[in-house]
Amino acid sequence: MNSWTSRRAATSAALLVSFGRERGIAPQTLLAGTGLTEAALAEPGREITDEQELTVITNLVTALDDAPGEGFVLGRRYQAVVHGIFGYALLSCATVREAIEVGTRFFDLTFAFSRAALRYDGDEVRFCLDDRHVPAQARGFLFERDVSGMLTHWEALWGDRSEVRRIEVDSTLGERVGPVLASHGYRVVGTTGPHAVVVDARALDRPMPTASPEAAAVLLRECAELLQRRQSRSGLSSSVREVLLRTAAEGPTQERVARELGTSVRTLRRRLGEEGTSYRAIVAETFGAVAEELLDAGLPVERVARRLGYSDASSFTVAFKRWTGRTPGRGRTIRNYSG
Repeated sequence: MNSWTSRRAATSAALLVSFGRERGIAPQTLLAGTGLTEAALAEPGREITDEQELTVITNLVTALDDAPGEGFVLGRRYQAVVHGIFGYALLSCATVREAIEVGTRFFDLTFAFSRAALRYDGDEVRFCLDDRHVPAQARGFLFERDVSGMLTHWEALWGDRSEVRRIEVDSTLGERVGPVLASHGYRVVGTTGPHAVVVDARALDRPMPTASPEAAAVLLRECAELLQRRQSRSGLSSSVREVLLRTAAEGPTQERVARELGTSVRTLRRRLGEEGTSYRAIVAETFGAVAEELLDAGLPVERVARRLGYSDASSFTVAFKRWTGRTPGRGRTIRNYSG
């Protein structure tokens, strides 16, 4: 069970309330159980918890009787600028390839509740969404919303609709969302794995019309800082990160981390699972980010390896590839390690 304790901008919740009002649903109905007011959502820079937004979504889905297609309509409103710094970072990227890789790396800055991965497969690119941990009541609505938002970005910023080859939908949601996507002209196929939006890889090297290397450098740094602040959430996950960072040069093991936190490995795993993450995911997220920062700062691989407790560059390279999906200095597979 997910604890949904991390934070996000209130912008999406405000959009949900506005969308509900258009359909005759009172804001008080949508905000019930959140402790929020409509005025609070309008405060500049206001952040709320994942759980608060998920409660708004659940209230909206209930009020709409989970009518198929409503999530897709809502998703069209999630333009790049709605996402703040993250959205502007996408706009500033040099190419489509860079934009979708940045989008995956900082996927936790979107308003999605799913986990993302980007995979290159010959002449296709697969943007995968794993939503199997999302509450069943909201899962169909959220999948519609998030895929609609992705398609909106593709068609408005990155490419032509014809370059979206197909949308692969997990069989558990096929009957719910397949007809919705098909009604909007997309080819839909079933799959037993995570959902995926599959596009033509030939579009990736197209230059972005709003590219700005200077702005990209600043905005990507701000995205990294914002993500780090939001991921420094309370709970065991935060404590594990603190131990990993403090003892990085000593090559901490899971057993040592558990011991320092006064618990057993078994309990550590169980409690992290309750927070919607795992020890392996936290290691990848923490050490992957630190390693990339050090490498970007110009440190040679051998020094970064020592800083993170590895005796040689080759063993570090193996670990780095496991964390990030690529070798130091190269990038083909981009993955988002959300908790």
